Amino acid sequence: MTSSLKQATLVAGSLPKQLWRLTLPTIGGMFAITIFNITDTFFVSRLGTEALAAMGFTFPVIMCVGSFSMGISMGAGSVMARAVGRGDHHLMQRTATDGIVLSVLMVAVISMIGWFTIDPLFTLLGTSPTELPLVRQYMHIWYAGVIAVIMPPVSDSCMRATGDMIRPLIVMIVCALLNVILDPILIYGLWGCPRLGIAGAAYATVASRIVGMITTLGFLHFHSHLLDLRQPKRHEVIASWKRILQMGIPNATTYLITPLARGLLTRIAATTGGTAGVAAFAAGSRIESFLFIIGMAIAIALMPIVGQSWGAKRYNRVNLARAYANKIALRYGILSWIMCLVLGRLAATVFSQDGQVLQWTTLYLWIITFGHAGLHICNWTSAQLNAIGKAKWATVISLAGNLGLVVPLAYLGQYLQGYRGMLFGICAGQLLAGGISAFLGRKLLKPSHK
Repeated sequence: MTSSLKQATLVAGSLPKQLWRLTLPTIGGMFAITIFNITDTFFVSRLGTEALAAMGFTFPVIMCVGSFSMGISMGAGSVMARAVGRGDHHLMQRTATDGIVLSVLMVAVISMIGWFTIDPLFTLLGTSPTELPLVRQYMHIWYAGVIAVIMPPVSDSCMRATGDMIRPLIVMIVCALLNVILDPILIYGLWGCPRLGIAGAAYATVASRIVGMITTLGFLHFHSHLLDLRQPKRHEVIASWKRILQMGIPNATTYLITPLARGLLTRIAATTGGTAGVAAFAAGSRIESFLFIIGMAIAIALMPIVGQSWGAKRYNRVNLARAYANKIALRYGILSWIMCLVLGRLAATVFSQDGQVLQWTTLYLWIITFGHAGLHICNWTSAQLNAIGKAKWATVISLAGNLGLVVPLAYLGQYLQGYRGMLFGICAGQLLAGGISAFLGRKLLKPSHK
């Protein structure tokens, strides 16, 4: 079986060509997942502003729970990519198998805790008494099926670490298409189904993710041969979990910082703009997520290239990837801002016709996207540090950027100029975070640094 495992293929050749070869199918996958999320928001928005606001309050919490799985998946992917670079087939199998088991165990515990803390947590986030029942409907169902939602990123990350971007793309497309089909049926009660409202969106999400989970496990076992179903030795499992957690815990912390910051920003939006402010923030974030498709795809594509190169001791190639990524970040950030200046208001009308929501969503797109170049540099530098095993530094960058810059500047902007000032504060924080990340990346993406 091990003879069929992937060998290192990303340690030589044209780096730009390899990066875009890996990025293009990943863009398709990211687009599918974005469609997945947009579909939920679009159909729920037709239920009214309160339903859209309730959906907005769930985003940070869902991201928070997903962060634990993403941390494990990034940790497993980092260990896997470096193992591929060294040609260590046994470590590749143990990493994939043990990473999946570990993610399921951790997320199961987290979801149980989340189930019993829905009311106090969402009240703390600023959910109104009329929105809380809607949030409760959605989250009860989501928590019940969270393992199917959270586990697949681990197996997908392991496949990507070998350079296989096609099969994770297939998994994402399957999930997205099924969700598009199920959402209107379950939310509005079509074809004889009961009208479930916001709960229907949760049922559609869980059902489509279950199918995705089955698909990705099938690919991982039958095509990639990365699942070892033999009885493992206890010391091997413990050693494998230790390796993954050494990367996974800092990564989980990094991923937790983003939804925590998003939750704080949502609270600022609620304080400043009420229900309309939260609805605009949610709609703006969903539209903005389209622009992040390429950004997320590049971050994902960088990891196997940098990780395999680091494992093979091709350090000059790691530096080349860093410099090339920073150039792309600047160019794509400028392009994104210009697109939003031209199309921002039109995009905002997709989610709401309410005058205040429309105005604030448009401002969100016009102002915040100006800082996207800095955000991309921050995210891509973190991805490269994760790939080489320096996850703690990736956490430092995320912590400093989000909680040290973006959130405080958003509070300051809100104090000075209300909702508009909050948006300017977020933009300024992203640009400053990008500058700091570029400096640190140049220092840290070297083998001599301890």
